[in-house]
Amino acid sequence: MLNQAQQAAVTYLQGPLLVLAGAGCGKTRVITEKIAYLIDRQGMNPAHITAITFTNKAAREMTQRAGKRVRLPADQRPNISTFHSLGLRIIREELANLPYRHGFSIFDAAETRQVLQDLLPAGFGKEQLNQLQWQISAWKNAGLEPENVHTPNPLHVEVYRQYRQQLLDYNALDFDDLILQPLKLFRDNSDALLRWQARMRYVLVDEYQDTNASQYQLLKLLTGMHRMLMAVGDDDQSIYGWRGAQPENLSLLKKDFPELQVIKLEQNYRSTGTILQAANAVIRNNPHAFEKKLWSTLGEGQPIIIRRYDTPEQEAEKIAEEMLRRVMLKKNRWGDFAVLYRSNHQARVMEQALRVKNIPYQISGGRSFFDFSEIRDLMAYVRLLCNPSDNSAFLRVVNVPRRGIGASTLSRLAQLAEKQHMSLLKACQKPEITGMLPPRPAATLQHFADMITRYRAKLAHEDGARLIAALIRETDYRSWLLQSARDAAGKKRKAQLVEDFLEWMQTISQSCGGQLMEMAAQITLLGAREKDDSGADAVRLMTLHAAKGLEFHRVYMIGVEEGILPHRSALEENSVDEERRLMYVGMTRAERELVISWVKKRRQRFSPDAITKSGPSRFLGELPEALCQGLTTSGKKRQTPGYGGEQLARIRAELGLVDKKSP
Repeated sequence: MLNQAQQAAVTYLQGPLLVLAGAGCGKTRVITEKIAYLIDRQGMNPAHITAITFTNKAAREMTQRAGKRVRLPADQRPNISTFHSLGLRIIREELANLPYRHGFSIFDAAETRQVLQDLLPAGFGKEQLNQLQWQISAWKNAGLEPENVHTPNPLHVEVYRQYRQQLLDYNALDFDDLILQPLKLFRDNSDALLRWQARMRYVLVDEYQDTNASQYQLLKLLTGMHRMLMAVGDDDQSIYGWRGAQPENLSLLKKDFPELQVIKLEQNYRSTGTILQAANAVIRNNPHAFEKKLWSTLGEGQPIIIRRYDTPEQEAEKIAEEMLRRVMLKKNRWGDFAVLYRSNHQARVMEQALRVKNIPYQISGGRSFFDFSEIRDLMAYVRLLCNPSDNSAFLRVVNVPRRGIGASTLSRLAQLAEKQHMSLLKACQKPEITGMLPPRPAATLQHFADMITRYRAKLAHEDGARLIAALIRETDYRSWLLQSARDAAGKKRKAQLVEDFLEWMQTISQSCGGQLMEMAAQITLLGAREKDDSGADAVRLMTLHAAKGLEFHRVYMIGVEEGILPHRSALEENSVDEERRLMYVGMTRAERELVISWVKKRRQRFSPDAITKSGPSRFLGELPEALCQGLTTSGKKRQTPGYGGEQLARIRAELGLVDKKSP
């Protein structure tokens, strides 16, 4: 049953609505119930309802929940997708009004980095390249094209302009274009905008505080006709400013939609009263456009435990010992525990402690098998053999191993493919290619296309795993990988990845009758399944950013120190608001028990021999003393007055630390 605020959000249809949904307050249920209400009670055509979220996982969950509430045939369901999936759908349907052709490719981060690298002058370092890639992405997220960019570095603007043109020549988009191109289309083409406004009669947006400028402007345009929008968000959980998210978009809604109604969801169904009171006390120190206060009917619960350790090694060892003891006493399962930290490098010591005690664990956000460039190369070969029209796969492997195919050659090939309305692979085999290109690159392209065609002819009657193994041998991919490795360890890792891939292909082949087409489909499913590790009974290690949206019975927040949380960069920039939101997000992941710890001495990350004194985070000083309990490092209970103001200052004084005031 919905509570009063949830029911009000579901039934409100008088205009645009902002639902301020605190952590654990049932926002996903409100969205799915709203979809059901629009269809069942208001008779709205499901095709006119669009729900948008940020991750594929969240979109799948929302689709499943909505499907259980409103049972409709697959072709009559509401549109539930991520922002980028919506952008891709708009681009595909409006291709005639955009400067792209059928069969366009979508470049991933590695592919866009390679394009940029080819455009940059010699001497541009890796860090500079990464910074420029980030800057171009930030400009696109802000809705800026090269002619609108104002920067003291004219080289960056010129590279951005050339990069945009290069993608057009390749008939390719990058990830950010999936939002920017629809935005540009609707700004320039009123007929296209009217078509989509007519289709999107009601729009629901999850995690609204995570929208960037381009996404906000796109939504503003799409909802401009009917002005029927339900934005669900929480400014206290806006923790993605580094990738363009703008929590101020919640405030902009009031300006752009003066008739906006605001409904607050403040009843939390996840955490105990003590955890929520403490989290409220911390986040209260941030400025707010909208005030809210979480509460719960789950009881007060246990006090928040604050611990101080000598070193990170001791911190990890004691936590691992406690987990082992609680599982042995049948108080918990491994999956009840989560260890949260500010930065990935903090996981190493915790991992080592868990390994010593044979405690199962999983690191969320770790590198998947499918993220290695070597596996992506081999998968692109599989994709191209299965689908010769896959231009993205073609562009990835046409020069892997190196065949001397440059950007100008591929640009001319793309022009021929566009003129002939065919794939890049097929264009390689057209007689016209010899007249457009010098003899050597023309012959190289024809040889590559002939090889792919020859292997494709064997698909029907030869085992897919053996076919891929033969292709790897013919291209001499292994030798090329070993030559590109920096050292012996790199060679060993690269060689092992190829062997793992081939062994994996053989395993899949047995269940697919050796058919490569079937194997490719299985690979896609297995890849998605591999990344979904949430069901295993294991301790979860993850950053505070990765923990958003999750919940655990007992949460350990480690390394809660000045310079870590809040991060040193935030202190240098005199801005800790987002760091405080990270603290809030971490605390509200805990259902029943929360343990926060810090250490007195820590080795410097890039100078392991240098040891520095650490001090408790200022955020500990914001916790109400009455809600906290201290433990000695031996695990014996002792009541303490907490870590509020005066005690925090005393601890810092003992350690010889200066108490920095929060800005």
